[in-house]
Amino acid sequence: MSAPVIWIIFPLVVSAILIGFLERPRIVMYAGLLTSALLAIFALFQPIGNVLKLGPVSIDILSELPFFGRAFLLENSDRFTLCLIFFTLTFFIGGVKVANLPSKFIPLGMAIASVMTAALSVQPFLYSAVFVELAILLMIPLVTTKGTMPEKGVIRFLIYLSMAMPFILLAGWILSGAQANLSDETWRSLAALFLSIGFAQWLAVFPFHAWVSQFSQSVHPYISSFIFSLLPVVTLLIMLDYVSSLVWLREAGYLSPIIRTIGIIMIVTSGIWAAVEEELKRIMAFSVLYETGFALLLISIQSDVSISLLYQSFVSRVLGLSLLGLSLSVMMKHGESLTTNAYKSTIKRYPFVLIGMLTSLFGIIGLPLFAGFPYKFASLRLMGENGAGSIIWIIMGMIGFMISAIRIFSSATFPSAEKWEMHESVIEIIFLCAGCLILILIGWFPQIINIFIGSLITNLPVLQ
Repeated sequence: MSAPVIWIIFPLVVSAILIGFLERPRIVMYAGLLTSALLAIFALFQPIGNVLKLGPVSIDILSELPFFGRAFLLENSDRFTLCLIFFTLTFFIGGVKVANLPSKFIPLGMAIASVMTAALSVQPFLYSAVFVELAILLMIPLVTTKGTMPEKGVIRFLIYLSMAMPFILLAGWILSGAQANLSDETWRSLAALFLSIGFAQWLAVFPFHAWVSQFSQSVHPYISSFIFSLLPVVTLLIMLDYVSSLVWLREAGYLSPIIRTIGIIMIVTSGIWAAVEEELKRIMAFSVLYETGFALLLISIQSDVSISLLYQSFVSRVLGLSLLGLSLSVMMKHGESLTTNAYKSTIKRYPFVLIGMLTSLFGIIGLPLFAGFPYKFASLRLMGENGAGSIIWIIMGMIGFMISAIRIFSSATFPSAEKWEMHESVIEIIFLCAGCLILILIGWFPQIINIFIGSLITNLPVLQ
């Protein structure tokens, strides 16, 4: 048995089967939760390429699966990615009932996770664009309702992200020697241009960022937080593979300054937008751009330390976005408007929602003792080695997000005459408190993440 069969084919088959049981949401919930959790745990403890012994039965876990002249390749160094994808899926499936989502989320989420895994493992790696596009198409039924027209934000989401695929494939065509009449420097520069445009659209880099806030406003916050937790992270990992595999690109003198500049622009602009934004859904969208900006900063440093920090930061990023999406979902479930003005005095009705929202935002900002602090602080320290000018701009973005969090807290704690009456249910309080506790523990004891995933982060992409 090969690893691609376990982490690509198997969840895809389970997803197809569960679609036939949508009328029985309890079965779909337990089956999806069990499948995703087992796949995540199996990736955590079972080395790929070793023999799996089940009593008298021995199963050799091969790394490669040939497929129509191509191949899917999952090696031992990919176990961190597998853990990240399927633990993320497990967390979100576990909160489906709390977020009051339809059961179709579970099979579609499993299919999306499976296709994303395929995008990371396909060889040659340029074909990953096709699988990312397939995952995007699977997201459309997840964010739309049968019989209704998709909203403008969903349409822009599909258009902007689909436009990336031809640029990535065209870059692959150029690199394969399709235009042999061009000089080396010319076709390399052209391929780098097409790659940069494709990844800029996937990562919502300016000027391709407009769809993020509109998409977040048009979609259920729990669904958008799931998509924002997977899609940018997988895109960043694919980008690392591209840069690592193309020696001429990673050694280009312009690569690091361009990525660093783009990262700083994303941090500053998202912080400014968040500082003046009234819609809580759109603030979540800006937090995604903010996190992606810090990820690009770590990539631009091009060292083993920065890439290791990047991998570790994905954990707090996913947990922070999932808690923020869950907090907004609980508010939406109870019929509350998701704006800062309508959020006035809600601490007396939704105290645990406020705690969950602020805990996730403080972690995303990178305040001390919260989950994102170790990685944001390390990013600032590493950037300081390249000059203080960059740090000033980054701190401006952080201040912008801090203003947004203060505005939310000020609005929620606005004095009122109404009595304390919590509207959250027991299960909602449990999920929100569990998320806050995990994020705070990561902030206090960041070595916890390294204990669990340190052995999985091996053979990091070569960027030097």
